Amino acid sequence: MPPPQQQPGGGPMNTAVSPPGNGTHANATQSVPPNNANPFVGKPTYASFSNDIPPAYLTWKKPIPNQTFPPLYKIGVSNITFEWTVDPNVLKVQPANLTVALANPQKQTFTATVVPGTATSANWDLAHLQPGSPLMVGYYTVWVYDQRGPKAFPSPGWLMPDSRLVVAMYSTEAYVGRTDSMFCPTCYLGGGSSFRESFLPLLTAVGVAIFTSAVMIISILNYFLVIFFFIERKRESYFFNDYLVDI
Repeated sequence: MPPPQQQPGGGPMNTAVSPPGNGTHANATQSVPPNNANPFVGKPTYASFSNDIPPAYLTWKKPIPNQTFPPLYKIGVSNITFEWTVDPNVLKVQPANLTVALANPQKQTFTATVVPGTATSANWDLAHLQPGSPLMVGYYTVWVYDQRGPKAFPSPGWLMPDSRLVVAMYSTEAYVGRTDSMFCPTCYLGGGSSFRESFLPLLTAVGVAIFTSAVMIISILNYFLVIFFFIERKRESYFFNDYLVDI
């Protein structure tokens, strides 16, 4: 790959979509639209600018990006409406078209729609998906980009590909009753009485064991106490006899 061209001043020159020649714009004249006008209208379709002009970024109006609680849509039912805008003072070039695509958790990309470059909204009907493109449950990254593709190099005054919006897809399934041999919906009926009937013999056995152990411990303690008193009596008797001998 040849090295990027350098412009006077040392910075790289953007050559992603430069028109023939060195003009600053072509095919249209620029004008500042009013606040309620389409920010994509009135721009040249091709142009190159100096690198001190930043690229333009989308601003989402609907749905609003939320990384904590992404917008939720039901597969096969919902109709998603995407709406966006852009700063008309930063955007200098009108896109030829805009692609709205979604990347699923497996990194597979579905193209929702391709709209004209002046569009500020798009719809995706989940109830009428194309055959052979089923959606899975999970989080989807929404991409919006112009004719240069999702990996376009940042170009001064051009629209930057956007992937900040994440939406969540969910699906509900009809209830299917279980018929296998491991499923017993009536097994726990009367479970309380069955538990008492099975627990009572166990409680009785534990009580008998505790009583027997207590009797054995008491018997052992009594045995040692008798031996202790017998020894003490013997010591007192020897002490008394020695006392008499001394007298």
